[in-house]
Amino acid sequence: MKKIVYVIGTLGCGGAEKQTLMLADLVREKGYRSTLFVLEAQGDLLSEAERLGIPVHDGGYVSTAPRARKLMQLMRALVRLWRLLRNERPLVVHGVLPLTNVMAAFAGRAAAVPLVVTSRRALNTHQERVPGWRFADKLGFFLSDVVIANSNAVKADTLRREGGVPEKIRVIHNGIDFSAFHVAAIVRNQVRSELGLPEAAPVLITVANLIPYKGHSELLRALALVQKEYPEVRLLVVGEDRGIEPALKAEAARLRIGQRVLWLGPRSDVPRLLAAADLYVSASHEEGFSNSLLEALAAGKTVVATRVGGNTEMLEEGALGYLVEPGSPSSLADAIRLALPEALLHRERPEQAKKVIERYSPQRMVEQYLEIYAAADGG
Repeated sequence: MKKIVYVIGTLGCGGAEKQTLMLADLVREKGYRSTLFVLEAQGDLLSEAERLGIPVHDGGYVSTAPRARKLMQLMRALVRLWRLLRNERPLVVHGVLPLTNVMAAFAGRAAAVPLVVTSRRALNTHQERVPGWRFADKLGFFLSDVVIANSNAVKADTLRREGGVPEKIRVIHNGIDFSAFHVAAIVRNQVRSELGLPEAAPVLITVANLIPYKGHSELLRALALVQKEYPEVRLLVVGEDRGIEPALKAEAARLRIGQRVLWLGPRSDVPRLLAAADLYVSASHEEGFSNSLLEALAAGKTVVATRVGGNTEMLEEGALGYLVEPGSPSSLADAIRLALPEALLHRERPEQAKKVIERYSPQRMVEQYLEIYAAADGG
């Protein structure tokens, strides 16, 4: 049996985690045996991995431990990973996010794994925030046989910051299971009723965890400007609070739009919420290749997004949506005002949805990964 060990930090409900679990599941249909090594074996997707029958190995890391203890835990986790690779003898070890990229590359080389794959799933701005990360990323790049970038923008950013061999980087766009996004139009009114939204009100939606770089503050200021022309407008904010929700709510109150914003937290029914909304907005300052934006396109929504990372690539330079520069509430408001009439007139865009679903299917993504994995098996 051909084996692959995927190495990731947690199994929370983030885009990278969902993509990794999907990939680990689908490659089994092609004759591979998948195993997950999780640095900290916690998160909502842990039960999903168990349901799918994918073995999960815990690295023993505890993110809430004191710093000195965490360093020891990381060293212990690296040894555990090396031992797992020595015992399993996989054809491939595949790291996913910055820290586990380095661990997978180092342990993979030490355990003589035939193919070491690492991933770049976002612009490498963490190198600016944390000293030492640029060196760590360069080390992981050097030790890898193949580096997967999920957009051409991420590939270009990696080469600009770190140099390296361009041929080592392969671009594979995210694949999404879009089956849940074929939601009947009747759901629109049901969800609006549940949320207390007026039937005729223009409704915007953004799906992003509440992190400063996701641009929620600019979106609120843009909403305050849009409200002057669309006094009944509403905004649905979907995503887990990462510490800034109180400040955002205070800002909404200061802008006098507090009653226009619904803070929904993390939700498992995003397709239903998209059906209830008219326009999807992403105000992010940085993106690799946004799953949430991709899902909105697949749901047939008109979208407004910032011209960052893979957004430009996904929206085909504006052919599939409205692009604006990041960090400008006035530009974002202008784009929203321009997009809303179209969004209200065409609540669903089936041709757009069909194009996106065909281009970013899980099957297409998996086939591209399998071409890379096959190199370890002499394929």
